[in-house]
Amino acid sequence: MKIRLRVVFVVLLLSLTMTVWANGSNETGITKDKGEKVITIWDFKYGDVQSVQPAMIKIDDLIMQQNPGIKINHVGQSNDNYYQLVRAAVQAGDGPDIIMFHGGVQAYEFDDYTIALDTYIAPWRNEISEFSWEYCSANGDKSKSVHMVPLTTQGFGIYYNKALFKKAGLDPEKAPTDIDSFMNACAKLKAAGIVPITAGLQGSPYTVDFLFRCLVANIYGPDVKDLGTGKQNFKGNAAFKKATQIMQELFAKGYIDPAGTSTPYFMDAANNFAAGKGAMFVGLLSDVCHWKVFCDALGNDEVGYFPTINFPEAKYKDQQVGQPAGIGYSVMKWSKNPAEAAKVIEGYARGEGNALWMGMTGALSPNKNVDIKSLGYPLVGQILQKPFVLDFNTLLLNEDANGNFDRYCAQAFVSNEISLDKFIDSAQGMLDSKQNAK
Repeated sequence: MKIRLRVVFVVLLLSLTMTVWANGSNETGITKDKGEKVITIWDFKYGDVQSVQPAMIKIDDLIMQQNPGIKINHVGQSNDNYYQLVRAAVQAGDGPDIIMFHGGVQAYEFDDYTIALDTYIAPWRNEISEFSWEYCSANGDKSKSVHMVPLTTQGFGIYYNKALFKKAGLDPEKAPTDIDSFMNACAKLKAAGIVPITAGLQGSPYTVDFLFRCLVANIYGPDVKDLGTGKQNFKGNAAFKKATQIMQELFAKGYIDPAGTSTPYFMDAANNFAAGKGAMFVGLLSDVCHWKVFCDALGNDEVGYFPTINFPEAKYKDQQVGQPAGIGYSVMKWSKNPAEAAKVIEGYARGEGNALWMGMTGALSPNKNVDIKSLGYPLVGQILQKPFVLDFNTLLLNEDANGNFDRYCAQAFVSNEISLDKFIDSAQGMLDSKQNAK
């Protein structure tokens, strides 16, 4: 796949490359004084100095201790222009040995520039399910080679504050999983002066986006994948139309915090929920805004969870929307030390390194050998008991997955610029674009 690029990206790449070399690597990838092979990593997580960076420093040190011939040069890049920088590296044909990608279409875009990892993962492949490996294969095709090693399993669901539920006269131990009990809970919370759903809608309306993805899981269940083949559609599906009406009603009744229009989801809305400024929050399972953050803030026994809202029109119940790989690492074709780079990735994906990653960051790991019970968060076990179905967003083209759907959500539900029918037509257009691109 040929990737177009603006000249400014190359300039950014050159400046970053100079920074990398200044930190100890060189053209051969070997430090002159010690004879170590330097493996440079780019990712968009290392800049989180509160939780992620300390974990990565520990894991890097562990990997270097276990592999004395390897020196890791970890470079954190900005979220804002991350994929632009990666495209710049691709255009130049030079860059770090390892690059972090989001799972799905954002990783598939670079399949031509990452190496096949099957030989390297063969000794421990069975520690991660083939469901995840398929997702990490070239273009998500299980018949092709694996190009990314998954670090997390991502997904979305609804967290709730048990203390605020109790204050509103609701049973804190009974999640409002069906539409009637959910709407009733929202009404009681609002009447008690409690924000029913803490929201982040400024910029990108992630609260709406993520909740839709939860609802879609119940509508299509295991058939979600067919939204990418044309066998299933948004337009003409009564349950999807009902989902838009549910969302509209939540806004009309003020159940989704009106102040959310001036609140960014990351991290203001999440911090508001963690501070007890709202009863429910549509959050993530890994990365940020997740179970560990909320349990640490509110109390391990004070946070409830349910994966979605059940409603009669939807064919399935209690489906947990998920991504078999939220984020992962790939080795680039230009790496002069691919075997060593693969060792570094392995250190993150399994064993003690993987346990450190999950325990310190709160990420859900796809590695089946990680001892979840030892984490001390019972909520994790409840989440993993739910039947996982594929997140429909992973089927979309990059521009649709990372911009268009959010824009349609904002227009239909936040600013009321378009009708529900127009929203459905626009969402269907994304699926059609996927088909036309084949």
